[in-house]
Amino acid sequence: MCTRLVSLVIDATDPAAAARFWYIMLGGTATPEPGGCRRLLAPDVGGSGLDLLFTPAAAPKSAKNRIHLDLATESPHEYQVLTSLAADVGAREAEVGQGEDVPWTVFHDPEGNEFCILEPGELYARTGPLAALVVDSATPSTLAEFWSEATGWPLVPSGEDGAAALRSSETSGPWLEFLRVPDVQWRTRRTARRGGNRIRFDVTADGGGADLDRLLELGATELGERDADGITWLADPEGNQFRLVPAHVRA
Repeated sequence: MCTRLVSLVIDATDPAAAARFWYIMLGGTATPEPGGCRRLLAPDVGGSGLDLLFTPAAAPKSAKNRIHLDLATESPHEYQVLTSLAADVGAREAEVGQGEDVPWTVFHDPEGNEFCILEPGELYARTGPLAALVVDSATPSTLAEFWSEATGWPLVPSGEDGAAALRSSETSGPWLEFLRVPDVQWRTRRTARRGGNRIRFDVTADGGGADLDRLLELGATELGERDADGITWLADPEGNQFRLVPAHVRA
């Protein structure tokens, strides 16, 4: 029995517009969901089965996200095309302390969410358009161990000091990366006071209460009661909110 990662959930003041932007950047298929949500079914590279779910937000983004997306490119020409495209469809270049001469460009999407477009490199050569989901962490190796158990994605060498990584396949599909950020615990407390993580994960499985018990044993914390659909809100060992969604609800 194992839970699995199925969605990256992104709160948006305009879910339809956010889905359109990311459809342009990633491709795939955008579909409407109940409650004003939009789901982007991205190309299933590496069998990850991961999609993006855009849900209505009560207020605009006000602080740096704990999770951001990295987009892959396969050539210098594609890198130039994709960075130009991002600006053309509403993204803005951003300064988040990345310094100069880094092999990526940082943007804010139209909702203000950080993302990066990466120059071509061997590490992300076979990921598909979504190179990685990147998580700020105080203890990357410990948090990666939790999410490896929660997703079924194995730990793999990341090639970067102070980082840890998972991947659904050894040879294809996106990475799930954990990068050490010194002030992450302070920002976690601030985010919690403001109502939770604007970008977060959905995991699912068929085991019901047994899956919940297993996540709690791994170090998750339950946040309140289950909602009417049986969805349970949890926090991982560093306080990142995520949801355990019954398989029949996602279906």
